[in-house]
Formats: sequence, structure tokens, C-alpha cells
Amino acid sequence: MGQTKQRVNKTNARQRGRDAAGHVKVGEDAFVISAGVWGQLAPLDRIAREKTAKWGDTLPSLVEPELAGRFEAAYERLKELVEANDVVGVNKVAAQLMRAWDVLEQTAEAAGHKPLPPHAYCVEIDGGITCFAMHGWAELRKKHPHWCVYSFEDAARLLRFDWTEKMLNEAYSAFPDAKVTRVVRDGDSRINWDLGGDDIPF
Repeated sequence: MGQTKQRVNKTNARQRGRDAAGHVKVGEDAFVISAGVWGQLAPLDRIAREKTAKWGDTLPSLVEPELAGRFEAAYERLKELVEANDVVGVNKVAAQLMRAWDVLEQTAEAAGHKPLPPHAYCVEIDGGITCFAMHGWAELRKKHPHWCVYSFEDAARLLRFDWTEKMLNEAYSAFPDAKVTRVVRDGDSRINWDLGGDDIPF
């Protein structure tokens, strides 16, 4: 499935210059983003997730090119400001983008476009869109061939296929607030064995 360009967000900004356990990497102090910067991205990320859940990655393509361009340019500017650890600049542009998401949605709806039906929703993972639908998944796959679209039954069967469902149920019983943040398979070089090789993604 195709991937979209991943925009700057709290997670990748906070992880900049740090290892898997969140410790600053040796010699990379200059590349660490301050909490005063990445902390301001949380409200923007929340709005972006809400719009993505309803529209996938389609909103910028449903408005006039000039508006879409200004929206993407603002995210590019935000990335520059984050990397420069500019607290004041990040505050200004993040607030603008929070309003911009609503403008995109209102403009798309005014043009007659509709979000996903209420029985379907999308999440963005590593720059790609994954969609889950109770009904109409075949139509969604045809309309959005670059999305990875699962029916609810597909997702349930995949979880039951191996030990994943049992492991998750046990983990959620012990830690009700836990969530899967990444999946590590055997042989994945991203495991930090110097820190004990903890590959449980909660």
C-alpha cells in the first residue's frame, strides 16, 4: 500500500535524538527537541487524528490547490521550527494548523464532499492509512487503493491467527490503559539489546 508524507508530530519530535528507552543518545544532545516544543504538538495531533479518523488522508485533496498548498506549507514550516527548538514559533504555527484542519473540513463539506460513513474510521501509521469498516470495505478499497482497508472481521481473524490476541488480552487485563505503539518481529534491528532487549510495545 502507498504511503503519504508523514507530518511532524509529538511522537517523532519527542523521540528525536533519543534511543528506544527515551534516553539521549551519546553525542546527540544538539538534536534533542525540548519538551517546551514537542509538548505543544499534542493538541494539534489530537485534531489531526480526529480528522484522519473521519476523512483518511483525503482532506487536502478535496479543497482548492491554494488552500491545500498553504496547509502543507504550514506543516513544513512547523517542522522547521520544531527542529530549531523555537518555542514561540511552534506555538504560533501549531495554533494556526489547529484552525486550518477545521477550515479544510468545512471547505470540503461546503463543496459537497462527505467523510467516511459512521461505521468506518481511519488511523495513520508510519505515514500510511489503515481503515477499518463494519460494512462497505470492498467499495472503500476500490475508492482508496492506497489505503489498507480491513473489515472488522478481517481484523478479528488476524488477531486470532496466532498468539497475538491471547497476549494482548493478558496485557490489557494487567494494564487496562496500555496500547500498542509499535510491533517488533524476530530479527528486527530496532530492538535495543543494550537496554535489555525489551520488545513489549506498551
